[in-house]
Amino acid sequence: MSNWHTEYRVKFHIKFVHDDGRTEIINNDVIIESRSPEEAEKKLLGKYENSDDPLTDFPDGWYGHINSEELKIDEIEKIWEY
Repeated sequence: MSNWHTEYRVKFHIKFVHDDGRTEIINNDVIIESRSPEEAEKKLLGKYENSDDPLTDFPDGWYGHINSEELKIDEIEKIWEY
């Protein structure tokens, strides 16, 4: 068993639906150290579901209440292996 991890770039987007019907999509990516692409995905989903910190910054000019948001992972790319 190896204790070494691999770095993955996880590209994702979050779709926000505002209470006035507007829909906005924010694209972002994050580097995650893990043993597999599946583990990297689980780590991102865990952070999204369990953290008080947002995964992305909101653009200037956003206003109103957000009714719902949905995270979608677009791509997981291996960028470095130890």
